[in-house]
Amino acid sequence: MTAEEKNPQELEKKWYALQVESGKEFVGKENLIQILKQEGLLHLVDEIIVPAEEKVVIKALGKEKYRLPLRVPGKDTDREIDILGKLGITTFVITPDGKVYVKDSPGEDICKQAPPIYKAGQKIQCKKNKTEAKIILDNKVFPGYIFIKAAMTDKVLQAIEKTPHVYKPVIVGGKPVSIPEEQVKAILEKVRKGVKLKKLPFQKGDQVRIIEGPFMGFTGTVEEVIPEREKIVVMVSIFGRPTPVELDYTQAEKL
Repeated sequence: MTAEEKNPQELEKKWYALQVESGKEFVGKENLIQILKQEGLLHLVDEIIVPAEEKVVIKALGKEKYRLPLRVPGKDTDREIDILGKLGITTFVITPDGKVYVKDSPGEDICKQAPPIYKAGQKIQCKKNKTEAKIILDNKVFPGYIFIKAAMTDKVLQAIEKTPHVYKPVIVGGKPVSIPEEQVKAILEKVRKGVKLKKLPFQKGDQVRIIEGPFMGFTGTVEEVIPEREKIVVMVSIFGRPTPVELDYTQAEKL
């Protein structure tokens, strides 16, 4: 009986590092999954990971405005990001399961009918409004590597060897060398902690002046700071009544 003919529960699955073509980490992972499916070997693999964060980069008029995590642990509601483009506001939505789509955009922009994007390299463009969202890999701990937890049988090794942009695991004495589970967990923790929180430019209670938009010139008090969207809510007096106004960080300055 060969290793592949054994019950999958009888095969010990370990972690291995696979070198991939630089910049092709996610493509290599997707290619490997497809080859394993074609060969009927997915049952011998528990997990394949790219040691990096998936981020959503949102641009308007060619300039990056937001760089947000594709998934936020513990968050189970949609995140809506409004971005001002050439014709008006485009609203992008990031779902808890890591999909990005356009909820609304001015004019007849076909981006509203575009299917959601969900993996690195994909993007949605609202060409008329000159806005876009793209998924990238950021904070790479080990550029040029992906990690696989698998029963490294001969057939799995052959599948890896035939996968575009992916190379063999490290071989010593004719056998692939595995990585301790603890080391892989440490690598993933490093990726998680690699998210550097920017110092917030505003705090609740700050006095600010609005420098852009329909309320330019108004002054008010910061009522709320929304760091994940890089926005603030400012209470301003309009016709003698306090009114909340939501602004991008760039639309206000401290007094």
